Amino acid sequence: MGRRRQAWVAVLTILVAACGTDPAEETARLRGDRAFARGDYDEALAEYRLSLLQENPGTSGFVRVGHAYAAIGRVDEARAMYDSAVAADSAVADQAVADLVALARRFSENGDGFGVASAIEAATSFRPGVVVESLTLPLARHYSASGEYGRALPLYLRALGSHRDELDVVYETAMAHEEMGDCETALLFFEEHLEAAPARLQGDTGWHVGRCSFTVAGELQAAGRDDEALAYLERTIELGEPRTVLPQAHFDRADILARLGQCDAAIEAFRQVPLVDPSGGGPLARRARDRIDEIRFGRGDREGPGC
Repeated sequence: MGRRRQAWVAVLTILVAACGTDPAEETARLRGDRAFARGDYDEALAEYRLSLLQENPGTSGFVRVGHAYAAIGRVDEARAMYDSAVAADSAVADQAVADLVALARRFSENGDGFGVASAIEAATSFRPGVVVESLTLPLARHYSASGEYGRALPLYLRALGSHRDELDVVYETAMAHEEMGDCETALLFFEEHLEAAPARLQGDTGWHVGRCSFTVAGELQAAGRDDEALAYLERTIELGEPRTVLPQAHFDRADILARLGQCDAAIEAFRQVPLVDPSGGGPLARRARDRIDEIRFGRGDREGPGC
């Protein structure tokens, strides 16, 4: 039980003791306070709801019901009650946030990522920008597993501040960047993971480095930045992954070398295309042979610098 819950129970215990025990004077709210003080949250909730219907307890009645709902882990209902309370008294928002964050922590302890996300989202509806450092990583992982990479990524970046030495967090951050289409940044984290992780823990990191390097190379070529693209293509070729893009990687590298006027290197690079092409004689391999002939025997109608 957290400090806030203990404080709440202590207050209720004092109030209950002060109210006496005359059955004629008992109210649903008092019975609810007694039930809450002894940890019977379901009974407390029932009495608090009855109090709302019969006793017109005002803002404190909504707070009690919201608090009881939070105690039994019902996020949506707690949020609805606190919405009503905050509408009457904005100061209640702090109590709502405290309850919902405490509930999120309990969900986290139980490995319930959905519950964590639901509780924190409810808390931020009362105090936008609420950040619970210890919950950023569980939240990031929940959103990532749900395919919500746009929400996961900033949480991963925040979590890295206290989890930088955890290779799985570095890898997951890289994956979030890749899923968001930012291979250039993803490569920074993938390369960090590849360098730091022992071979048995590298998994498919090399594959992702090769794939993202190939993707970035294509973007750079489209922007006319051949020198930079060349380095990324060579990284893909060095890793030999993904194998499905190796023929194109060799061809693109050869094409860049030819444009740069490095004719011998271009010929050698074009020769690699059929060697890594599973078919050995596919369209790309034939184009590579044609390009070798163009370089060796004449440029034909090719214009400008290069081979």
